[in-house]
Amino acid sequence: MRKLSFINKLFILTFTLATVACESIFIPDPIDPRMPKYTETGNNVAGAHINDKVWKSEQSWNPPYGSTDAPSFDSWPENDSVVIRFSGETGDKRAYIEFHLKNWSVDNFESISQLGGLKIELDGNENSAYYYEESYNSETCKYKGVGQFYPKNIQLNDSLTTALFSGTFGFTVTDSLGNSTKVSYGRFDYSLNKEYDFFINQEW
Repeated sequence: MRKLSFINKLFILTFTLATVACESIFIPDPIDPRMPKYTETGNNVAGAHINDKVWKSEQSWNPPYGSTDAPSFDSWPENDSVVIRFSGETGDKRAYIEFHLKNWSVDNFESISQLGGLKIELDGNENSAYYYEESYNSETCKYKGVGQFYPKNIQLNDSLTTALFSGTFGFTVTDSLGNSTKVSYGRFDYSLNKEYDFFINQEW
């Protein structure tokens, strides 16, 4: 049997490490085991109560498509705008949570650290939150939510290629008919990857 070359071994090791790094570690919350416990170790999970339901996100590796339920951090430096998106499920429905933030000049991966430790008020104007399910028309169901987004812990690794991205959130969305969706006890803990999860965009 042929021995693997050094290059092949290195490729397999790199692929294995990348795959492991993308997988989630779900530690149940001691009060509500349907939810992930709040952690700051890059477990690649998120969760929240959506009224009387539970929304959760568990990142996984799905070849050949890549990661599923990975977070995304989009920045538009010319507009001082940031959009952070978490993908997950509520029961049998795909559902998404987004935070749209203004007046943040995030023009490179390292500058996301400026958000760390800040309790950002979601006022429905400059800073807003959104919750929507995949089965709905995203153009009509994206009503602005008000509350708080708290990226409590952001730590860049030494090579500035990944960042520990952990925090909490809570907000309420009210639609045009006055129906409210309360998103509470939100928490997230991701290992944010510069190459796959972070995007710099042109002016919109």
